[in-house]
Amino acid sequence: MYVNELIWRDFYAQILYHFPQVVTRAFRPEYDRIQWRNDEGEFMRWCEGRTGYPIVDAGMRELNATGYMHNRVRMITASFLTKHLLIDWRWGEAYFASKLLDFDLASNNGGWQWAAGCGTDAAPYFGCLIRLPNNKNSTKTSYTSGNGCRSGSADYLAPIVDHAFARARCLQTYKEALSR
Repeated sequence: MYVNELIWRDFYAQILYHFPQVVTRAFRPEYDRIQWRNDEGEFMRWCEGRTGYPIVDAGMRELNATGYMHNRVRMITASFLTKHLLIDWRWGEAYFASKLLDFDLASNNGGWQWAAGCGTDAAPYFGCLIRLPNNKNSTKTSYTSGNGCRSGSADYLAPIVDHAFARARCLQTYKEALSR
């Protein structure tokens, strides 16, 4: 696994070197037509780990408390921001850049573009909406962190957005952008 991460780091460094426009634009230009919602209130809830999705919240709280987040959780939180909330990947990329102790521009940019579906190696937008635990059934499963994020708690936050609604909205938004 470690060697694979080094390969990805080098790959993204090469992309940044040969295609410096990726710092501000999508590697795949047609994805720059996406109409992001960019709801500032929802963005702040994501930043603070108050989305109502325990795995997202635990990851964001860990990032805020420690400056670190596991790679897989980075992908989940990034996918949630871009696909569930339809907030521009550049907002999340900038937030991670300000918080991560292991920040690397090329890797951060590549990872965020992957999550948004607009990067070099991204899965099609309709295939990479990360599935999150269904909060209705989450009382049987508790995602915890040292930051007090428990889904089984009766007073846990209500989800910021319904998964089925977010999925349909994402698919429609991407489809419209790519058909222009």
